[in-house]
Amino acid sequence: MPIAIGYLIAHYFSLLLIEGQRATILSLGLDASVDQNAVSPATIATVQMLAIVLGHVVGVVAAHDRSVRLLRPDRAVAGQIPLFVLMICYTIGGLTLLFA
Repeated sequence: MPIAIGYLIAHYFSLLLIEGQRATILSLGLDASVDQNAVSPATIATVQMLAIVLGHVVGVVAAHDRSVRLLRPDRAVAGQIPLFVLMICYTIGGLTLLFA
């Protein structure tokens, strides 16, 4: 779930900022224009990167906590290594898609 929320923020952050302005203007009946440059591309990229990385970190921590509660201590740590490697690959893949 944390990873999905991270990707949701990464994908829709800039849309919310631009279309949120439009929705506010239309709903309040204002005579204003939408500022397409409300936030810089660097800020959008930073928010996207942080959302992806934080989503994966929270996902790994949540999986670790669940594993420690459900499994014996010796199996809990060994069972997390493949998931940990997979999360690193997902994070690198997501950031590669973001910056490619």
